[in-house]
Amino acid sequence: MKTIDAGNPTFEKLITSGNIYVDKTKYLYNLLRDGGTYYFCARPRRFGKTLTINTLEQIFRGRRELFKGLYIDSTDYDWKEYPVIHVDFGKCQKQSAEELSGWLNRSIMEIGRDYQIELDSSLDYDENFNFLIERLAKKEKVVILIDEYDKILSSNISNPEIEKMRDVLRGFFEVIKASYQNMKFVFITGVTKYSKVSIFSSMNNLNEISMDKPYACMFGFTEDEIETYFSSYIEKGCATTGKGWQEYLEELKKEYDGYRFSPETDVSVYNPVSVSSFFAKGGEYFKNYWIDTGGMKLLMDLARKVHFNIADDLEKPIATAKIASFDIIEMATGNVTPLKYKALLLQSGYLTIKDTRYNGQELYLDFPNNEVREAYASKILSVYGSEEAEEEFNPYNLKAQLEEGNTQGIIDNLFSVYAAIPYREEQKII
Repeated sequence: MKTIDAGNPTFEKLITSGNIYVDKTKYLYNLLRDGGTYYFCARPRRFGKTLTINTLEQIFRGRRELFKGLYIDSTDYDWKEYPVIHVDFGKCQKQSAEELSGWLNRSIMEIGRDYQIELDSSLDYDENFNFLIERLAKKEKVVILIDEYDKILSSNISNPEIEKMRDVLRGFFEVIKASYQNMKFVFITGVTKYSKVSIFSSMNNLNEISMDKPYACMFGFTEDEIETYFSSYIEKGCATTGKGWQEYLEELKKEYDGYRFSPETDVSVYNPVSVSSFFAKGGEYFKNYWIDTGGMKLLMDLARKVHFNIADDLEKPIATAKIASFDIIEMATGNVTPLKYKALLLQSGYLTIKDTRYNGQELYLDFPNNEVREAYASKILSVYGSEEAEEEFNPYNLKAQLEEGNTQGIIDNLFSVYAAIPYREEQKII
């Protein structure tokens, strides 16, 4: 059995350490064959964006030896080496425009040193960035890979400096746009899609593939991929739990599947970090692995602010155009509605597409699986009720009591939850 690295590994580490790598190079090859230059794709956190970025980096560095046996190795891709500028905003913890500018300048200068290009620390980041691109392009056109571009803004949503920080980001992307003649390929990832007037104001040729059918399964695992790459772990899980193959997979599907990223297809994918963590820990206990990897404070604060009602608001459709024009910084203002909150939940991975109308122009959303549904319900209970109510709420106890037909146990369990919810006349309880 190949080992599983459920952390945040690089492509090179997965390959050279003998870990399972679910081959996504067919999607990357098709993307490169498409002939475009500027691409953007939004996906929830921990869905493989960073792995995709450094897989692309190794492709553009011409390291064919790492791809032996993978799809792209059997194609006509030429494996030509290009200079790569890789910037990971997920590593940036700055809280002001000045700090962000300084971080960008240091990052650009470090990349320059890797290519034996000395930059001037007294210059602004955009001047050094432009100079670096020009120098690199003298030999070959440049590849730019940007990971988690929105992390710095999402982390500072209530920071008074956020508009100035957004201006810094806008200037960074304006350099990329202005350097079009020197660009071979640009790929940008993030969790949320900002409107073009917000961040990508000058990148009017940016190809947004977040909801495109050909790339709906580029991130996450399909059912076929799980049965192919994790078959040994499935067999081990079946032996441990005493379940048959299909019964075991049905439970796995209920817990971690259900993410549908395009209205043009009904194919869904599993959460990759949840599946990997589940199998790595023995494949026996279904836990909330993905939710535990990050906080939900912003989502819960906004739920209270907009009086989000799970029962009513989830039933209302949302126009696809509303998602495309969504801007998370609006969440810090008073101009927040349940509709905008749903768009945030969709882009963050807490909701997914369940149905469509009018050729995909109108979407119906719902929780993708049990993992997300139970974690969100538990947290929202603390928002509208109390932390004590959240502690009293145990969906697994309720499930067991339902299966046993323990009516009195269910009643007692629910009473303990309701008793922990304080009465607030002015509050809209879900």
